[in-house]
Amino acid sequence: MNKVKKNCPKCDLKYSIEPSFYTGSMYVSYGVGIAFAVATYMLLLIFGFADNPFTIFIAIVTVLAITFPYIGAVSKSIWAHLFFKYDKLIANQVKNDSGA
Repeated sequence: MNKVKKNCPKCDLKYSIEPSFYTGSMYVSYGVGIAFAVATYMLLLIFGFADNPFTIFIAIVTVLAITFPYIGAVSKSIWAHLFFKYDKLIANQVKNDSGA
């Protein structure tokens, strides 16, 4: 299900990333988590549920717990897009060469 080729068949780019990549994506994950927490707080303010600090805390923790897998995936994608360039021509060549 979650298998990735070791190298790109066209340009031989190595897909395995050094461990420091995940450290960098952790920092992005922190920022994305803060964005979700602020959005949750703003929604609580808009709907009038921000009267109790405990309610705010529980709501933010619940939203972060539910969205944790999404935040992790998005943060890795954001961090990777800072370093890898997507070339549509190469992607089409690989797609055509693999018979897909």
